[in-house]
Amino acid sequence: MKVLAIYPGLNPTFDEVAYVLPPLVAKGVAVEVVTSRVSALKSSEPGQAYENFQGVRIHRIFPSLRALSHEAERYLPQVREIADAFKPDVLLVNSFHSLPLLEMLRPLYPVPVLLRVESADPVQLLRRRYYGGVPAIGRVAGRMRWWQVCGQVDALMSNDPADLPQLATLGLRGRRAYYAAHCAQRPAEWRPARERRRGEMIYVGSLIRHKNCERWLETVPAILEHTPVERFVIIGRGPYAHIVKKLQARLGDRVEHVEGVTRIEALQRLSSAWFAYTESNSGWGFLCDAWSTRTPVLCPQSTFSIVPGWTGMMPQDVPAMLASINRLYDDAEYYSTLQDGGALRYASEHTADVVSRQYLQILREVVAEGRRP
Repeated sequence: MKVLAIYPGLNPTFDEVAYVLPPLVAKGVAVEVVTSRVSALKSSEPGQAYENFQGVRIHRIFPSLRALSHEAERYLPQVREIADAFKPDVLLVNSFHSLPLLEMLRPLYPVPVLLRVESADPVQLLRRRYYGGVPAIGRVAGRMRWWQVCGQVDALMSNDPADLPQLATLGLRGRRAYYAAHCAQRPAEWRPARERRRGEMIYVGSLIRHKNCERWLETVPAILEHTPVERFVIIGRGPYAHIVKKLQARLGDRVEHVEGVTRIEALQRLSSAWFAYTESNSGWGFLCDAWSTRTPVLCPQSTFSIVPGWTGMMPQDVPAMLASINRLYDDAEYYSTLQDGGALRYASEHTADVVSRQYLQILREVVAEGRRP
């Protein structure tokens, strides 16, 4: 099987999802990737124009995410040169940002297309300005857009376990929908920090709408005042960076902000923090990375199949949050239980070996069924 994948900025130095591809090569699948040189909200530097990553050939044709999503026609000859030589059996399209390029490729290559998304939540398809921030309108408009998207592909694959109960209804227009876990494989060369900083909680990820950063304005001051936490470390960038600036104006150097680090550096910082904290209800990389480094997770809003008291803490108001955090410092057994629960979740569901097996089975089914009318 030959898989031509389109990613919006794939770089193993920064992106954990890259690690799901080499095991496919080890199983006899040929994989080539067309992507951009910069990973929009993750990479701090552009990747090389070409990279052979453990047998996966990565072609970074597009200089930026914008070039991929808004200027695809300009780079189409280069993509066609790669595709013509490769002769793919299936296109693996990652993210809605890649759909403009797919629209040009689909008439040229009569092979099935599998679209991978982090979540099949229709509202995430749309920018807030398109539905005025009203969730009900967003769901209707998003569902209409989802209907259009299904017409551009032959099958869909979500990485969100919250989508599992509704897979049968996600594949509109006769398309099949699948689930595969998020790949969060640690690099082989990574080593954990020698000790943890008891006073440090950490967030690693983009500062975008779905991460619910505004909630920090209420919770972080309370946490720093009423628990042993001394510092909140934020690693990431995005349009909600102004929230971080507001926190720093109130709390000074007790809020540390770093815009970008490599994946190994992020894992190192995670393994040195006392616990990880996010108010996001979507985006799973941060949770998986925390689990892989045995870092307890405070994630009140998450829908990522969290088992409270085992794989994460999910207090539903500020007083309960403060109590949970204080327990982390006072109850060593509670702390180690959260570590063990997260580590087991990572090893059983989110390593490259486990996830690549899911990808391979899905790709085989998509190829067997062929193009949809």
